[in-house]
Amino acid sequence: MIGKILLLLAACCILPPAFAQSIDISNGGQQPPHPADLILNISIDETQNRAPAGIVVEISSDYSFVSRNAPTDHESLQTDNSGTVTFHTLTGPHEIRITGDGIAESTRTIEIMQQQSRDVETIVVMSKLASGQYSVAKEGTSGVISAASINIPSKAEKEFQAGSKALKKKDYDAAKKHFSSATGIYGKYSLAYNGMGVAQMALGDARAARASFEKSVQIDDRFAEGYRNLARLSLADHNFEEMDALLTKSLLSESLNAWALTYAAYAELQLHNFGAAIAHARAAHGVPHPGLASVHIVAAKALEATNQPDDALKEYHLYLDEDPNGRDSARARQTIESAEKAKNN
Repeated sequence: MIGKILLLLAACCILPPAFAQSIDISNGGQQPPHPADLILNISIDETQNRAPAGIVVEISSDYSFVSRNAPTDHESLQTDNSGTVTFHTLTGPHEIRITGDGIAESTRTIEIMQQQSRDVETIVVMSKLASGQYSVAKEGTSGVISAASINIPSKAEKEFQAGSKALKKKDYDAAKKHFSSATGIYGKYSLAYNGMGVAQMALGDARAARASFEKSVQIDDRFAEGYRNLARLSLADHNFEEMDALLTKSLLSESLNAWALTYAAYAELQLHNFGAAIAHARAAHGVPHPGLASVHIVAAKALEATNQPDDALKEYHLYLDEDPNGRDSARARQTIESAEKAKNN
């Protein structure tokens, strides 16, 4: 769900003169764009795990014509069986948007330089788990109560409840208004700031959401849900160091939260902090963790990296026990079968 890894880009081909003359060049007197092939290899969660066929990749450009085959500034293709799409485009900046079943939407900007004629990039997107959505904490969900939460005025609490109901109805503008009213009445209402952040995320305003989540944990430095929501933003940015630090803080007050344990392990795997990844993954397995069977894949990878193949195989078996038809099931079975063949030879 769980970083944005960039590799190289490039492109090639000769533009027909008639098409070249039709381009609306608005790059301030710079060299006109020339044809380039943009090849995007899409992976999920990690570079070696190529996306399946059918993931939608869209590009848009500042120029009048992006594709030599489609006279438009916007083009959409689907990945093939190897997780690849190829756009015949022009040099210059391109906005990339990647969507599909089971993945979190990913966007980025890619600029193909004038000297390039063939650009290749690997983009890693995050898998999307139902349990990984931004969430609103409720009164009493944490075992720790901050001093700021004790004397919440009744009017502010009513506005918070109204905002929470609006979120459930997906009326995010109304939710923002109610949460804003709640914080206007009581400026130390951490739950309301967190709710505001959730509404802002739903409206696509990640910057404002980050500020709201940060305000919630500034008011209450034991507010685990605020840290988890900030960690989700870090996950979207593939900032694994920040993500791990935030989840570590969240676990100080809610040490048995399965999502935090799972994604702390994932972040630590990316950071090559294998010992911590194994510890957090095993802690996650020790509590109910529906929808988070992938924690065993994380544990297996960390164990493999530390030369513990037998324990890694146990994690693959646990994964298959919990999610036999999951996205990583084929890879888990293949690893187990390969290990069994090696023992028999």
